[in-house]
Amino acid sequence: MEDCGKRSVDNSKETEQQETGRADLNEEDFHLKILKDICCELLSNMLQELTKENTLEGLHQGHLNEQTCSCAFQNLLPLYFASVESFLEVLREADQTLADNLEKRFPSLKV
Repeated sequence: MEDCGKRSVDNSKETEQQETGRADLNEEDFHLKILKDICCELLSNMLQELTKENTLEGLHQGHLNEQTCSCAFQNLLPLYFASVESFLEVLREADQTLADNLEKRFPSLKV
């Protein structure tokens, strides 16, 4: 009998810990979403400010490539469509091939 009582108490403690863990995960997910939203807003503002010269330099230094642009576009579209479209126009002047490849990968960008 005592053994059953101990198991019951242990099970309730485990359940409590699991529920607390879930609450922590939900809170963490919420904070990560806020952080992602802030980063996307910042990135969209930065993309709008990039010039052809900045873009060429980013391409030359390897900071801008198809992989990084695709990752950015995946997170920015469709909410920041205007920023992506603006950046794509500048990118087209700097690297037509990369701009074309990104348009193929993201059909919603095609005019």
